[in-house]
Amino acid sequence: MPDDVTPERVAAAAAMARVRLSPDDAARIARAVTTPVKRLADITLEMEVEPATFVAVQRKDAAL
Repeated sequence: MPDDVTPERVAAAAAMARVRLSPDDAARIARAVTTPVKRLADITLEMEVEPATFVAVQRKDAAL
């Protein structure tokens, strides 16, 4: 996912949701969400086990 949130991307997302936005509104929203999006892009979540193993361990712990 690109770090930059452009007014064009905001307008495209709004159009898909059938929400009308003026170009000024799209630019304002893009400016407001760019910093949080950049911060979230830096977060990495590590999984301790692969997903298939997780289900097996979860079932074992639940005595299923």
